[in-house]
Amino acid sequence: MFVFPRKMHQAIAVLAAAVVGGCSYAPHGGVVRSATLNRQIDVSEAFITPPPGGPEVIAVLENRYENGLAQDIILANNSGVTGQNVIVVRAYGPMGYEAGRESLPSDHIDLYDIHRELRTQFPGVAMEVSGLYAQNRYGPFSYATGRSRSGANCVYAWQRIAAKEGIFTGQRGAITWRMRVCDATTDTRTILLLAYGLTINGYFLSKSWNPYGDPPELDPRIGVAGATVLPEQVVDPTVIAPTSFGPRPRQTITAPAPARRATVTVAAAPPQPPIIRNQPIEGAAVIPRPENTDLSEPRIEGSNLPTTGLSVQPGAVRIPSAGSRSGLAAPAPGGVRVIRPN
Repeated sequence: MFVFPRKMHQAIAVLAAAVVGGCSYAPHGGVVRSATLNRQIDVSEAFITPPPGGPEVIAVLENRYENGLAQDIILANNSGVTGQNVIVVRAYGPMGYEAGRESLPSDHIDLYDIHRELRTQFPGVAMEVSGLYAQNRYGPFSYATGRSRSGANCVYAWQRIAAKEGIFTGQRGAITWRMRVCDATTDTRTILLLAYGLTINGYFLSKSWNPYGDPPELDPRIGVAGATVLPEQVVDPTVIAPTSFGPRPRQTITAPAPARRATVTVAAAPPQPPIIRNQPIEGAAVIPRPENTDLSEPRIEGSNLPTTGLSVQPGAVRIPSAGSRSGLAAPAPGGVRVIRPN
């Protein structure tokens, strides 16, 4: 029987290790892995989506755990506030063969955690938790509002959806979500409407997974004889109408150009000497006024018609008319009176 020396065995072992190492080494490149458990998936696989007309979903980061999955749904942001608009989802349920190695911690939301998250998600923004009751089609939720120094409106909303656990119900599972949105062109009420219109698209392939609880009871009028049900309601009241999120389209109206007015420069007329009325024109002959001339309104002493028996005032001169003995009485030559015709 041939026996290899000990040195021969050592040489063969070293050679085999070198061959194996050379096969596994790729000097010209290889697959690079990121040192994180998150992976980016298509936006169509988002577990929760905003309502129609809401902010655009630009990316979805997912991490699968042993007892559920977590997603960060990144939304469009134009607010200028530090941080990103995002919907953080935690869904608990049986993962099956897609389960990860780690376990997703339970998420029971309390105000202490909310205040800590507000300081982290909205640095420099004074956020105030609202005490008003709000409810969407999945149940009650809470929210906080604030306004940044640049004028952007911010809303932080959160909700936990879980059925009441019971011994005989067999329902299990839970969903928690937090929505962080800031926008510079949208008012606070419109941003808050996003929380009312969120749609849960994902689910777990398990008969026992049901975080929503039992379905609501039907209208008692359905199927009852004598009860009339009219199709009054066309839209489901639990569905929020599309919101006008983001900047509104601007309508540009071009005003007509004003007509240019021509500027005419007129030379100023030289000053004219004042006109003095009732003065003789320079160079004209001046006729002296007769003495004792009365320029007052005329006064008729008698009629101009020839009549008989005309009484003559004392001191007047009778001027006989032609063909008759009657005449006009004129004043004596001593007092001349001028009568102007009308």
